[in-house]
Amino acid sequence: MTKRTLYIGDIHGCADELERIIDAFGFVRGKDTLYQTGDIINKGPDMMRALKTVLDLGILTVRGNHEEHLIRMMETPQTEWTEKQKNRFARLSLEEWTFIRDTVKDWPLWRDTPHALLVHAGLEPGKTRLEDMSPKVLLSIRMWNERPWFEQVSWPKTVVFGHWAKMGFVNRPGFIGLDSGCVYGKKLTAWCPEEDKFYEVPAAREYAPVKDKAKESEGAPCKVLGDNTPNYVPPKTFDEIKAKIAQGEIAPADDSEEEKSIRKASPSISAEWAGY
Repeated sequence: MTKRTLYIGDIHGCADELERIIDAFGFVRGKDTLYQTGDIINKGPDMMRALKTVLDLGILTVRGNHEEHLIRMMETPQTEWTEKQKNRFARLSLEEWTFIRDTVKDWPLWRDTPHALLVHAGLEPGKTRLEDMSPKVLLSIRMWNERPWFEQVSWPKTVVFGHWAKMGFVNRPGFIGLDSGCVYGKKLTAWCPEEDKFYEVPAAREYAPVKDKAKESEGAPCKVLGDNTPNYVPPKTFDEIKAKIAQGEIAPADDSEEEKSIRKASPSISAEWAGY
């Protein structure tokens, strides 16, 4: 029997769908290889079972932005957590979150596999070495200078990525996007290169709504210069947040040239990592 490979899209706790797509593929333990695009956790119904499936089957994954945010959140004093973080953390016990953190903290930002480069969100346009790319970009990029990042990148082998549920399934020469919005009630998608075939299973239901960015920004606003002043009014929409970033009003984590470049080319990345 020929050895096969399966690349699976973002899971977000959808353990049933993960198990179903592996069954549909006909996975043979010890012979076939499973990869996954990251974001195993958050939003969905059973992230612990999804993670244990990853560990049991030896699925080779990469760190997603949700795993990275968990790692950083657990390094931050609870007094500094946003309401969004507090609500998310309440879903599991501290012991379970610690287990997840200790598992995902060693996941790599990318895997250079025999058939493809595997990364969670995408690659930074204008750079040719992965080591030179910002981790924030690898974890969170969608648009870059108002165009999809994959329209601006050339890579020696196929790039498999997830993260962009709103964009959905992407299949174009050199780029395969596998986040087809399973947790939002759509479907889970996977790719087998040896068969040149895509597998998909429908979500059993909608596990999480697509967020209204205006409402979400009220729950976890960015840190904006002057936000502790008496007359400060937090931004109510994502467009307002992006405008403030473009104007330099969002407090950056650092003032490096790299950070300034990211803020200019992709304000949404800066918004996410500023606490949005």
